[in-house]
Formats: sequence, structure tokens, C-alpha cells
Amino acid sequence: MLLERTELLAREGAGAEMMAVMTERGVPLLAQLPGVRWVRFGRGVENPEKFLLLIEWADMAAHTAFNEAPASAAFRALVMPVSRGGAMEHFVIDGPAVA
Repeated sequence: MLLERTELLAREGAGAEMMAVMTERGVPLLAQLPGVRWVRFGRGVENPEKFLLLIEWADMAAHTAFNEAPASAAFRALVMPVSRGGAMEHFVIDGPAVA
């Protein structure tokens, strides 16, 4: 499994718009992609202009296919107007979840 962790920073004063864009359109777009097992999105408590996007991909091939698909450009078009950047990391997670 591949876990993608992305921090998104909203443009000044665009936190509410970022939340709306992602919950109404961004997360549903990502959730329907081949190879996506789940998507989670949340807003920072200490810094409400910072957002966390977590995506579990079946594998790196599924993530790579998304990056080359039209859906990737559509997702960026949603986020870019309300974002001032961020950072992305990927983690390979093996083994079962432990509660």
C-alpha cells in the first residue's frame, strides 16, 4: 500500500473556500479514481489555513497513472485558485493495521 500525505496551504483568507472546494469536489473526484482505497481531508487546528490530505493508493502504479490522467489536471484546476502551495510525501506501508 502507498500512503500519500499532502499538506495544502490556503491562500490568505481562502480557508473556507479551500474546505468547500475539497469537500464538495476534490475529495469525491479523488475517491472515485482507480487504485484509490480511501481519501481523508482535514483542516489544521492550530493553523486553520493549513489542510491535510491523506490518500491510500493500492500501489505506486495507481498513483503514477493518476498523475498522467486528465483527472490530475482537473484536480489541480480545483485546488490552484485557493492554494498557495504545500508539500507532498509518499510512504510504503506494509502489514495489517493495529487498533
